[in-house]
Amino acid sequence: MIASVTAMADSPSFTYIGAEYVPSGEIEVQDGSLKFNLDASGYAIHASVELGIFFIQASRTELESDKTFFGIKAEDTSSTLAAGLTFELPQTQIYGLVRGRYDEFELSGLRDDKDDGGIIGGEVGVRINVTNFLEINANVGKPNTDEGSSYGIGAQFFVSEHVGITFDLRSIEADQDDIKAKFDTTSIGLRYTF
Repeated sequence: MIASVTAMADSPSFTYIGAEYVPSGEIEVQDGSLKFNLDASGYAIHASVELGIFFIQASRTELESDKTFFGIKAEDTSSTLAAGLTFELPQTQIYGLVRGRYDEFELSGLRDDKDDGGIIGGEVGVRINVTNFLEINANVGKPNTDEGSSYGIGAQFFVSEHVGITFDLRSIEADQDDIKAKFDTTSIGLRYTF
C-alpha cells in the first residue's frame, strides 16, 4: 500500500525583517511645464510585526537617479509607518492597512528644487502561500487620501523555513505641491520570517 501525503502550507506571516536592492526604477517627474524621465536605483529596508489580527510595518527606501545629459538628477528618500488588519484563510492572508509616508525629494540640474512632506494613504492586498516554498502577493492602494494610486505584485521563494528571496514590481503615482511623480520599481531582496 502506497500512501500519498500533500503538505499544506501555512498562511503567510506578517512578522519579518527584510532588505531589498532596487536595480531598476523609473522616475517620471513633472514640475510645472518641465517633464522628464529618469532611471533610478537604490535600496529598501523593512520590518513587520504581527499581533493577532493586527500588524505594524515600517520601511525606508532610498532611490537615486543617474544624471541625464542635461545634468538632471533626482533623489527620493521615503520613510513609512503602517498599521493594519489581516483576515486569515487557509494558506492566505487578506489585509488592509493605513500608511503614513514621509518623503524627501530633491531635484538638481536645470532647476534645483527640494520638497518634503508627509501623506496618509491606504492599501488592500492578498498574500497566498501556493506551496511551502512559494508565496505570491498583490496589492492596490492610494498613497494619498486625495490623489494618486499604487499597485504591486510579487513573489517570495523560500530557500529555508525562515529565509526567502523576494521579487517585487511596484508602481506609485503621487503629487506633492507642484511636483507630480510616478515611481515604477523592480526589486529583489532577502527576507527573514519569524
